[in-house]
Amino acid sequence: MTLMKPTEQKEQVRSVFTQAADSYVRHKGEADRASHEAMLRLSRVQPSDRVLDIGCGPGFVTLLFAERAQEAIGLDLTPAFLERARQRQEELGLKNVRFLEGDAEQMPFEDSSFTIVISHKAFHHFANPRKILSEVHRVLRPQGRLVLGDTISSDDPSVNSVHNELERLRDPSHVKMYGLRELQELLTSAGFRMTECEVLEDERTFEWWMSVITPPPEVIARIRQTLIEDIAHNRTGLAPRLDGETLWLKRRAAVLVAVRR
Repeated sequence: MTLMKPTEQKEQVRSVFTQAADSYVRHKGEADRASHEAMLRLSRVQPSDRVLDIGCGPGFVTLLFAERAQEAIGLDLTPAFLERARQRQEELGLKNVRFLEGDAEQMPFEDSSFTIVISHKAFHHFANPRKILSEVHRVLRPQGRLVLGDTISSDDPSVNSVHNELERLRDPSHVKMYGLRELQELLTSAGFRMTECEVLEDERTFEWWMSVITPPPEVIARIRQTLIEDIAHNRTGLAPRLDGETLWLKRRAAVLVAVRR
């Protein structure tokens, strides 16, 4: 894999999700509802909480938290996502939310500004996760909570490598999906104490997976063939299976809660 410079990676994120903003909104809101609700439940958010959502996308989770918190702020690199988040905010009539364009590696907030920081399915797009976790640690109050939800891969290095190669083929802005143990170790090494973890699993069709961020037809065909060949081996960790002509694969996600030490 050829590594991109951080600035190139961020431009790639903006490019991919500017093009995919509408399809992402159509396909991801309902599909990810279980992990959205798990984040809300495990956060134990209170009316006094000030919440920051990094990599907020179209604001699905930011707006859920805003309904229960004193204030919620969504931060994202992609203006097209923020536009859709503000549209949804207006529809809901929520006044305690702001959506800001910004970089999670250099957040425009003072130290100890938030009681909860959340991030849903954005972490695998972060080229410098340690820097971002350092920023999260900075803007959280002592004993503040990080609630991180993301799709996870295997802790087996060979399976993890194959899985992430497919993810990068589908989505060139993808950096890495982590195994659960590796993700927990990242949080611990960044100054957080793990308190809770919940793993969720579901099954989706290949067509759904391709519809969220639509790669070129030749890439779709290549990924599909790779998964069909993997049915007997599961070297991808996605447990692919065919039901007639329909190809299915499993997704695993984790919601982790960690307290700032």
